Amino acid sequence: MTEPHHPSFASLLRASATRFGDRVFLPRRHGRGGDPVTFAELHADARRVAAGLRSLGLGHGDRIGLIAENRYEWILCDQAIVSFGGVDVPRGTDTAISELLFILGHAGCRFAFVETAAVADALAAHRHELPELEGIAVMTGTAADAKTEGMLDLDGVRARGDAWLAEHSDQLDADMAAVRSDDLLTIIYTSGTTANPKGVALTHGNVLANLEMVGEVLAFDGDDVALSILPAWHAYERIMDYVLLQAGGQLVYSDRRRIKEDLQSVRPTIFVAVPRIWEMLHDGIVAQCRKQEGFKRRLLGHVLETCREVGGARAGFGARVMHRIYGRRILPRFMAALGGNLRLAVSGGGALPPHVDECLIGMGVPLLNGYGLTETSPVVSVRTPNENRVGTIGRPLPGTNCEIRDENGMPVPPGEIGLIWIRGPQVMQGYYRNEEETRRILVGGWFNSGDLGRFGEDGQLRITGRAKDTIVLAGGENVEPERIETALKTSPLIEQAVVVGQDKKHLGALLVVHEEMLGAEVPRDRWELEGCVLRGADVQRLFRAELDRLLSKAAGFRAIERVAAFRLLLEPLSAENGLLTQTMKIKRHAVQERHAALIAELHDSP
Repeated sequence: MTEPHHPSFASLLRASATRFGDRVFLPRRHGRGGDPVTFAELHADARRVAAGLRSLGLGHGDRIGLIAENRYEWILCDQAIVSFGGVDVPRGTDTAISELLFILGHAGCRFAFVETAAVADALAAHRHELPELEGIAVMTGTAADAKTEGMLDLDGVRARGDAWLAEHSDQLDADMAAVRSDDLLTIIYTSGTTANPKGVALTHGNVLANLEMVGEVLAFDGDDVALSILPAWHAYERIMDYVLLQAGGQLVYSDRRRIKEDLQSVRPTIFVAVPRIWEMLHDGIVAQCRKQEGFKRRLLGHVLETCREVGGARAGFGARVMHRIYGRRILPRFMAALGGNLRLAVSGGGALPPHVDECLIGMGVPLLNGYGLTETSPVVSVRTPNENRVGTIGRPLPGTNCEIRDENGMPVPPGEIGLIWIRGPQVMQGYYRNEEETRRILVGGWFNSGDLGRFGEDGQLRITGRAKDTIVLAGGENVEPERIETALKTSPLIEQAVVVGQDKKHLGALLVVHEEMLGAEVPRDRWELEGCVLRGADVQRLFRAELDRLLSKAAGFRAIERVAAFRLLLEPLSAENGLLTQTMKIKRHAVQERHAALIAELHDSP
């Protein structure tokens, strides 16, 4: 692997501004529109905001919160903060206030940018819980929009920067030149094994190295146009934004409500999404085919089946011939739904359903499946156009080593399943202010991903499951089941709870009921038993109301943490039946094996 071209992001942004100047980087400032922004404008504006932060006494190593969604102001503040050696601590605006307080407090943030006045007011109301937080700036609108006095806004920070630059321009240049590759760039908080998230500490060198690695296997240039729909603060979206910043391409902000519209109007060459988005696009095409009648419906059904066979490398001679025929007139119509101009399509952040993978590949979508974690900045491996094998996540990136090891950390024979350990320049420095967890997960420069996988004879890496408890939904959202289970067990009706949903659209739960308490609410003669499974309309209504109460927004839970479907069990989990360890921890894989049919019902529920 080649060494990163730049020692820091200040160097990268300055080089891009010099090289691309008045070329448009952001055709619109947010998902709904706004004036375009050039590379030169971003660089100049970031310099003003950086100077404003320096005028407030913020400097190298200071942590600064960045609470916003995808928009120009996000990447502006990101680049401004890190340019002089500040460390941004990002999160979305939909984060519960309790979680924001933990993140900003744990990171020791001295300052915070927030997208709206409403979020600023919510933080200000808890200012006493953040003793190190000295100031808050609203990124959109003005400080006057906030109900709390003493707020700043972005224009105010810029104005302070202009005044400071008039006297300290050389000082800002020196600050930027002093930033090194081993300086912290960002602390991204991700789900942990307890209710509190963990702060992944990444340096300039970590992320810049990953940028170079990705660019070495997937070429990018100034003609590329990428549609951005994933959260900008998430490492997966962030690396793609930086790729376009370095290559001189365009980044077009969108959102999930207008994906189909923007795919056709923007006609991107690059589209990076989580499996759920690809599944949604696939299902949309299939649904349109099924709406047809008679011969046309039968023909399109055959086209789709042929695409799956070709994409899955199962097609015989006849199917391959028909696929070429379909490719002349029918398949281009499918591709038109995705804009018709895709050069690179990437899926990551969870497992891509095989039938979606096969069908889209067979249609001609250049879909590349990849793998990574926030802790690896984030990309570890990705399929390439020349080796795009369905069911794999490609080879490790250049300069990245992956080993498959057993539970004791010893390498397993080739082809066997084990834990994926990763080493490379993109591996994080550790979890911020969490030495115990860092020592557990980083050993001799190797990172234990907690994921299960194996290498095939072809050298391609395949994910076979997750050893860690964190659930990643089909939309790419991380959910910590233990926190939800703990809340559920506060109900007098629930003795035990197991939350499931890996790679699914929504969460489900298996609940062991407290029979005596339930009997007081619903007489036993209104219970409906099927073996150890308890059904019945009255019982279902009671538990639905209980779950909605326990996992409400008011209780601090996000919408994605709602349990959409559940099944009620009378048989408890125990060490005797193999569903608990001797220390009373849930054996999640054993539960999923034992109750596979019930879990399948959960995810078949509407």
